[in-house]
Amino acid sequence: MATHKRTRTGCWTCREAGYKCDEQKPFCSRCTRLKIICKGYGVKLKWQDGTSTPAKLSRKSTRKRSVDQLSVSMSTPGSMVSRFSTPFSLSSPENAFSSPESTKSMPLLPAVSPGPSSDLSPGDRYLFHHWIDHLSTLISVAPRNANSTPFQLHLTSMAYDSAALRSTILSMAANHLGSLSNNSSLRLQAYRHQRDAIRELQQIIQEPGDRNHEPAFATVMMMQVSSRLFGVDDEANVANHLMGAKAMVACHKEEDWAASSSARFLMSLFAYHDILSSVSRGARPLVDHATDFTALEGEKDMESIANVLLVVARISELQQTIKRRRMESTETALSEEEDATGRVLQQILLNMDFKTSNHNGLSNETDVRNTAEAYRHAAFIYLYRTWLDIGAPNPISVDHVQRCLSYIEQVDVRSPLTTAHIWPLFTAGCEAVDNAQRQFVRARFGDMYTTKQFPSLKRVMRDIEDVWAAKDMEQLVQGQDGMAKVDCIQVILRRRGREVDLA
Repeated sequence: MATHKRTRTGCWTCREAGYKCDEQKPFCSRCTRLKIICKGYGVKLKWQDGTSTPAKLSRKSTRKRSVDQLSVSMSTPGSMVSRFSTPFSLSSPENAFSSPESTKSMPLLPAVSPGPSSDLSPGDRYLFHHWIDHLSTLISVAPRNANSTPFQLHLTSMAYDSAALRSTILSMAANHLGSLSNNSSLRLQAYRHQRDAIRELQQIIQEPGDRNHEPAFATVMMMQVSSRLFGVDDEANVANHLMGAKAMVACHKEEDWAASSSARFLMSLFAYHDILSSVSRGARPLVDHATDFTALEGEKDMESIANVLLVVARISELQQTIKRRRMESTETALSEEEDATGRVLQQILLNMDFKTSNHNGLSNETDVRNTAEAYRHAAFIYLYRTWLDIGAPNPISVDHVQRCLSYIEQVDVRSPLTTAHIWPLFTAGCEAVDNAQRQFVRARFGDMYTTKQFPSLKRVMRDIEDVWAAKDMEQLVQGQDGMAKVDCIQVILRRRGREVDLA
């Protein structure tokens, strides 16, 4: 009887099925031929159930569980139960970071955790300085105002004492420098530091003591940021570190650990990513952020954007409610409660007035206000798609598309606020039916990539191009009514098999 040899370097779809993969990029030939989702290549991390210590498994059982527990090529990955992440634990086999794509050109290095910053190698010191001087400013959306960014203020000092956070930051810096220089050796360094970060995180989340909680939470959140900005192209299974963050927050729910400014910053970062991830998942956020999310990155001047995002979270909740009810019933019309919720959210957005917001006379206050307005009009587009199931070329959506893009255009592409423009630019861009608007969206993403060199920006633009192709095809077949029914998030889920990187 013929048996299939489990592939070690193919796409995740072939690996999980145990079939040989030809490793074509971005999608392998087998998945393309069978018209199934190709889950891509690269590192696959997962927060998993760790409520009980696993018993010793048979060889057969271990091989079956290796895929579920992040195993790339080892058959017996370890599983560590975390007191912080209960009921989740983060597991990683010895060579989890020798990704399918990297095994051909990159030798697996032994894990070497950096010691205190004075003991870092020259190469790692260079990466750390790149984080301090450049990357930490590029990923922050807060106006500079001659001050340190929240990422510099809260994370850099913490990284001196936390090996896990430091390794994560070094991995991000190596990835970013690799994007700038196209240097493959930097990519190797990024994998090495990412592997070290996982091992170091496993250690600190098992050690008792509240002193470890904040560095662990910071590490998980920066892993989330890193996976969104530098994840492998078209990777369908980016680790959802938000699940780990949720479990950590739940473990300390009754404690006042968020009293520090660093913890508040981390909670705001969690809320930002969780809410925007809820949009791309088509489901409610993992946590209710109504009480802990008052300002983006914990900066008082960014309260207006946070207020819009809290409405976005409620729209995601409405979307999940409608979706679940329609799965359980043949009734497609909105219920009275759902319609009433949509009207309430619409009124909240209509009543928002950012002209009177207090930005303390900052030089960037116009950029903050324009960004908040762009978010508000993107929220209208999202609400009408969820509540009324309409989009462009419906005149209501077209009007909000025009307003959203107009506010984005008024912000200089070099402004730090543009780091937060991915979601509104994606939302309005997908619904753009005018050629001039589409060209603006292309140019804007191109300019943002030139300024920041984040691979995710190119990936999001490709996603928008897919949506445009779907809308144009639907217009040819069903006319404008059909075009208005195309849901951009669903297009990406069907075509790419993954979420959109909106944060």
